[in-house]
Amino acid sequence: MVSDVKKKLDASLISKMACKSPQELIRLSEKRYREQISDVADRFASQFPKQKIILLSGPSSAGKTTTSHNLDTELEKRGIHTFPLSLDDFFFDRDRAPLMADGKPDLETPELIDTETLENCLKVLFKEGKADFPIFDFKLGKRSDQVWTHEHDENTAIIIEGLHALNPLISDRPVFADALKLYISIKTEYYLGDERLISTREMRFIRRIIRDNNFRGCAPQDTIAMWENVVRGEERHIRPFRTNADVWIDSLHLYEPSLYRPFAEKLLPECLDIPECADIAKELLDKLSHFEPMSPVGIPSDSLMREFIKGI
Repeated sequence: MVSDVKKKLDASLISKMACKSPQELIRLSEKRYREQISDVADRFASQFPKQKIILLSGPSSAGKTTTSHNLDTELEKRGIHTFPLSLDDFFFDRDRAPLMADGKPDLETPELIDTETLENCLKVLFKEGKADFPIFDFKLGKRSDQVWTHEHDENTAIIIEGLHALNPLISDRPVFADALKLYISIKTEYYLGDERLISTREMRFIRRIIRDNNFRGCAPQDTIAMWENVVRGEERHIRPFRTNADVWIDSLHLYEPSLYRPFAEKLLPECLDIPECADIAKELLDKLSHFEPMSPVGIPSDSLMREFIKGI
């Protein structure tokens, strides 16, 4: 069981480094994150092949996708092939979602994951060395008629990534009895003196606004409007199980507020004239104003930050 105690960063110090030594700040940040991934790979490799599965969970904009890829890279260095599996492909059809109090479908609930099919696929895979896996069609909101086939061998580990990977509805299934359970999120907050400036959730919120605009064509006001429901789902279905993880990966990169400030100053002003999101936009802009802006030049092409910003 991991600790939930958060770390603190001096916002003024980070801002000064972003201004005077941005490349050193990038180097330290990348090293901080990558050392965690290397340590996880060492731990898993020491138990492989007895331990064959990694369960990777975390809230929205935690960095699950890049971390899964980076784990794959590190395990390959240790002679272990990996097979990535997304829980998203095991969703039931969207019309089966229960309704919330406001009448909208609850798309955050783990009850939408077909855990029986997930377990059966893995059992067949381990027994026969080959199995068919479902494909979820997000445009139609239903499972595709097509499947994809994976052939397995004893030198391959499985990385299962998804919001609910540590929910007992999934992690308590017998097939996951020996799985390494990972939780990834931000575990470090920015302070000005004794006052908290940016919380872990606010940092993920900023990530989400920028990512949704850059890669999903979603306007910042739309991301702000949906954030309350996202948080509600996290509080009910994800955060209660985070301390059940064997390892908590802190995905924060020290320079993030300085990196995101120029993006936020471009995106959020359009929200200031929209009553429903004006206060939130102003608060985020005020918080980021304490950090010197920093160019993305010099950030590695495989950095976790590339989940949220476009390449330069």
